[in-house]
Amino acid sequence: MTSQSAASHAHHPVPTYLATVLWLAATTLLVGATWFDWNTHDVGVVVLAVAVLPLVGMSRWYVVTLQDRIIQLEMQVRCARVLPAGQDELLTQLSPKQVVALRFASDAELSALLLRAVQEQMTPTAIKKAITHWRPDYLRT
Repeated sequence: MTSQSAASHAHHPVPTYLATVLWLAATTLLVGATWFDWNTHDVGVVVLAVAVLPLVGMSRWYVVTLQDRIIQLEMQVRCARVLPAGQDELLTQLSPKQVVALRFASDAELSALLLRAVQEQMTPTAIKKAITHWRPDYLRT
């Protein structure tokens, strides 16, 4: 991951730009069809529908990304509370997806599974399969 600075931290959501251009085109086509009797109503409706697709995709992507960030914070707090002193530092050696997978482990098996995940660089799927006592997550979107 590249480092950020004041000059490089700008966020350019390309799907938003794409949806905006498509929305402007659809609005032009629909206004033309309504006010100037252009034969563009059907095309305008299709372009408007296509403009919504990137926004729906982005909203889902943003929700899941934010939820993963919250889970990482939750796991930091949980590990600091449940694990022996200093062992919670091992979380920094795991990827966000590995930490998200680890959250399903019960408190009793969290310590051993965290050590194993770091030592073996287990995939998120392997971490989930290694859990014997699951903590359910009914709040996941």
